[in-house]
Amino acid sequence: MVHRPDVRYPKFKDQFAAMDFETELLPVLSLYPMPEPKALEDWSLPITEITGNTRVADWVHLETLPKVQEPTPLVCQIFNWSETPTVTGVRLPVLLDSLGIEMKGARFLSFYSADGMYFETLPRALANDPRVLLVYEIEGQRLPHELGGPVRLWVPFLQGYKSVKWLSQVRGFVRDPHGIKRLLGQSKTSVLGAPGQERAGVVVARMSTGGASVEV
Repeated sequence: MVHRPDVRYPKFKDQFAAMDFETELLPVLSLYPMPEPKALEDWSLPITEITGNTRVADWVHLETLPKVQEPTPLVCQIFNWSETPTVTGVRLPVLLDSLGIEMKGARFLSFYSADGMYFETLPRALANDPRVLLVYEIEGQRLPHELGGPVRLWVPFLQGYKSVKWLSQVRGFVRDPHGIKRLLGQSKTSVLGAPGQERAGVVVARMSTGGASVEV
């Protein structure tokens, strides 16, 4: 682990398998040991509805979809850090539509890492936000393994831990299975605080429930 004086390290910092803030582009952070590297051409992503219906996305399919290339923030509020690199990928809602995935009855989507342990969830309403990307390039280069390549989730309007690295599976759920950070008691909410919003220039994510606006 490489420590920096300007980074606010949480009490559970020793639980990370990898932590390096000295890298030139994005820190290398991994709660669990990294999976084996995989080429983008060998990557695939099973997406399963609550009925068990499964469709599989792969690199050949991603190449057929509209490409998004734009500066997009990533904010790690836990470590008091943020960057806004130019990333390239596809919008998650566009991918789901292209595969005929409707997620009928699903109120949450869960995203799994190839490390076999890490996973996070999004309410379906937020997963449909056009800012949610599947990223496979950063600053014009293929996403490095250390940063979650070949493909990772990118959710700029929530805390960075929601942007699951080494994305390997997506599943729909009726009830929220929560995410690993909440299950471990490391984070009560994924909403960015005002300082994080200002740094990243993003709008806090909110959902409307029964006429009331609630943070997620």
